[in-house]
Amino acid sequence: MKKQKENQKQPNEILHALIYCRVSSPKQVKEGHGLDSQEQRCINYSKDKNYPIEKVFPDEGVSGGLFERPAMKELLAYLDAHPYKSYVVIFDDLSRFARDVAVHIRLKAEIMARGAKIECLNFNFEDNPESEFAELVLASASQLTRKQNTRQVMQKMRARLLDAFWCFCPPPGLKNEGHPIYKKVLTNVEPYATIYKEAIEGFESNRFNTQDEVRLFILSQYAIHGIKRTLSLNGTKNILTELLYTGYIEYEPWEIPLTKGKHEGFISLDTYKAVQNKLAGRATPKLRNDYNLDFPLRPNVLCNACDQPYTASWNKGRNQKYPNYWCKTDGCIYRYKTIGKSKIEPEFESKLSTIKPGPGVIELAKEIFSEVWDKTKSDDAGINKSKEKRIIEITEEAEGYVIRSGKAKDESVANLFENKLIGLMKEKAELEESLGQIHYTEDEFGTAYNKVFSTLKEPVKMWKSDNIETKRTILYMYFGKKPSYDYEKGFGTDTLSLPIRLMNDHGSSKNQLVEMPGVEPGSRMVFKKRSSKG
Repeated sequence: MKKQKENQKQPNEILHALIYCRVSSPKQVKEGHGLDSQEQRCINYSKDKNYPIEKVFPDEGVSGGLFERPAMKELLAYLDAHPYKSYVVIFDDLSRFARDVAVHIRLKAEIMARGAKIECLNFNFEDNPESEFAELVLASASQLTRKQNTRQVMQKMRARLLDAFWCFCPPPGLKNEGHPIYKKVLTNVEPYATIYKEAIEGFESNRFNTQDEVRLFILSQYAIHGIKRTLSLNGTKNILTELLYTGYIEYEPWEIPLTKGKHEGFISLDTYKAVQNKLAGRATPKLRNDYNLDFPLRPNVLCNACDQPYTASWNKGRNQKYPNYWCKTDGCIYRYKTIGKSKIEPEFESKLSTIKPGPGVIELAKEIFSEVWDKTKSDDAGINKSKEKRIIEITEEAEGYVIRSGKAKDESVANLFENKLIGLMKEKAELEESLGQIHYTEDEFGTAYNKVFSTLKEPVKMWKSDNIETKRTILYMYFGKKPSYDYEKGFGTDTLSLPIRLMNDHGSSKNQLVEMPGVEPGSRMVFKKRSSKG
């Protein structure tokens, strides 16, 4: 198609100039150096050649080692959109065109395949072996310079890491700031540092039991400080796993061990380690300082008026002490108004008994979970089989590149084969490392399966146990957020978790087809099959 378009161009048609400019450094873009001067030289060149200038395509802060570049893609698309017009692509220097031999050859081929010519201010493209050789030599020299620059930058960065300075982009809550001795050092950014400190320490102390609770707390603090910023669960995890917040640094790819950094952290290293253990499921649940088996709902129930957790205590009466829950939030209309333990706890147990799914729905859920588990195992087996096949393909492909590299007479071509070989070996190592990985073992699934359905079947009985982890499991499973209690009206009905709501909805109408989120499409057949029996 491209050849056909090229042939339809008039041989004597005027060449229109498309100017391509590129700088690789964001600093050059910010300071305005490089692009303007390249563009002006190309404009002057076009005028001398009597080329009408049609459009300029500037790539800002893009490496010359990349083929995929925004402006270059636009340029190629522009040529595709004007197939019957004659163009010449002009650039200031071969190094601005590309700093990689393979990329240079590919870009040149893409442009010429569209019927356009290419001209460079410091190199004359001619159709002869000598010119082609000189072109490849200059392209190789640009590639060498790029790689040497990259190596030099990496060496400087590694040296700075060894000196205990962080040299990459700082995470939220920290920024690089000028220092009279160290030039630049990480410093805290408020109020983010204070917010993250409270969130991370709250997660460690079990003030927040899930990552979503941490996320909601951070967002509430953002609102208080007028920060209009969103936060995903992945962003929350990044905050909880950020080592730099401890004042330490580590970078395994460059073999930089755990080192005390030159910056001050805002959480302790022990807190960081405890949080990582909790995230990995290795931590034993810690009791809060104010946790007491006498008051299992503290701090797991919120005051409906102020949305803050109730506290609880034994209050002295005339002749004895009485156990009460009460709100202690400043400004709350129900502050210091007590709710007897004998009132709120039976109401909570009654709520559990009324919202638990029926036996038929639980059996249905068991079928779904078993079906999903079987599909997960099948998917894992399929993925591992695909990885094994790809490893064999890579081995065969790599052997071919080894032979071709050894036979190559041109050093730049040999380097291309070697780079391809390195990429293949890296891909093979990653595949081999991940080979055999599965979501869960049979034992892990069985343990979770039994725990979930025991909790669904007898929530009140399990709630009355003295095991704090069991109580937390019930709260996580049954409530989307901590349940709220109105001093006058009691518990509301708007805090149930989505799975419990769906299961209850399905239980109320067996003929209704309902699919729980996160369950594979195959589960629809289970619902349909069960419904048809009813």
